[in-house]
Amino acid sequence: MKQEDKIETEQLILEAAKKVFIEKGYAGARMQAIADEAQINKAMLHYYYRSKEALFSKILDSTVAIMAKQILPVLSGKGTVMEKVELLVGNYIDTITENPHIPMFVLNELAQDQVNFQEKMVAQMQNDDVFSKFMMQIMAEQKQGLLLPVAPHHFMLTVMSLIIFPFIAKPIFTGVMNIPEFMYMQMMQERKQIVIEIIKKSFVK
Repeated sequence: MKQEDKIETEQLILEAAKKVFIEKGYAGARMQAIADEAQINKAMLHYYYRSKEALFSKILDSTVAIMAKQILPVLSGKGTVMEKVELLVGNYIDTITENPHIPMFVLNELAQDQVNFQEKMVAQMQNDDVFSKFMMQIMAEQKQGLLLPVAPHHFMLTVMSLIIFPFIAKPIFTGVMNIPEFMYMQMMQERKQIVIEIIKKSFVK
């Protein structure tokens, strides 16, 4: 098999596995279901990934890396809290648009209390205490009178909710409300500025 064909087949497997893991969760996913979704036989699936654990670990590692890549450099970089939030909002909306499996994959694994997922997320987020330092920056700017005195964790919860929930709610809008896919994706791009304006009105003095 040519190298190009191997890469294409592996990508096909990963996309199929993401869909099955999201629908069934780790415990309910079966290698045969993943092979069927990828339209390959089970023997070929095992050629690339010997076990469900290995396949899940690959997807888990890539998902955590994608998320951390968008959070850590922004929070640890230079700039005010709001400058960092603007970057975070733009980067995250673009990232989830390109990787639509992330919100439901993360929610499923957290809901099922998957220890490996939580440990990997904690390990990434505690890298150089980036998250703690950002919380301290929020409190420092509150003391300077730049931000309203809202608990830092509520600040971040609001930011992340405004970014992530619209992607989770996508089936309601595209299915139930019959909004075309392309229009919904356009709405997500428009949300970048809308989210920033909401955050400014809610937290900036």
